[in-house]
Amino acid sequence: AMLIGAAPEIFLAACASIPPDADELAVANVVAGRPLAVTPCETVGLSIPADTQIVVEGRILPHERRPEGPFGEFMGYYVPEEDNHVFEVTAVTACADPVYHALVCGSPEDLIPLETAVASKVYRHLTALLPGIVDVSCNPQLLNTVVKIDKQYEGHARHVLMAAFGAHMDYSKTCMVTDEDVDIHDLNDVWWAFVTRGRADTRSLVVPDVPGFYRDPHKDHWGRLGIDATKPWGREAEFERKRIPGGDAVDLADWLNEA
Repeated sequence: AMLIGAAPEIFLAACASIPPDADELAVANVVAGRPLAVTPCETVGLSIPADTQIVVEGRILPHERRPEGPFGEFMGYYVPEEDNHVFEVTAVTACADPVYHALVCGSPEDLIPLETAVASKVYRHLTALLPGIVDVSCNPQLLNTVVKIDKQYEGHARHVLMAAFGAHMDYSKTCMVTDEDVDIHDLNDVWWAFVTRGRADTRSLVVPDVPGFYRDPHKDHWGRLGIDATKPWGREAEFERKRIPGGDAVDLADWLNEA
């Protein structure tokens, strides 16, 4: 069954990287913090979320492919025509006055859920292997990973880079590691960390000939780039960020009049 206009929890579960035999509805229930109401399909033996706007029921035809494309991909380019699976529709149902939920591939509405799902997978992988993992971001464009760490030992950031490359084989084309005082969700702050703390010649890592995003027949996205943008080991005091004393205690409402 194809769902159009499902609950946000269903949308996030569909973006998650889970084993093929895992239950996406069970994942959605965990995200929602409660069991989601379901209802049976009319022509296929499936239960679907009851509050879905539009449901297209059918079956994927075995051993049959037909041309599809070209269509826009999330990276901003067109995918050429290629043979894909065929979906045979057996029924279409909808709620009263349904809303057709659609998004443009590569838009924030498309990328943000994917970035969240991929970052979560990378975070789980890293925390299972290494200490000091604070946060992970895959913004922007999904193929970029930034990891914030509480650095524990010399070489810690390089361990994180190597582990992050293996956390998701399709993504993490570039990976940067920062300290705790960097906002990894603000690219201005991330690149500030690199240009003021990193070294392109000795603290970056290029891994050649590593497959990347799966839809890449010409190997344009092969290879990985890792950047250590943390403070140099043993010299942390030299790289303390300047702060305005008492700045956090100022309430602008005490000094500004309402218009």
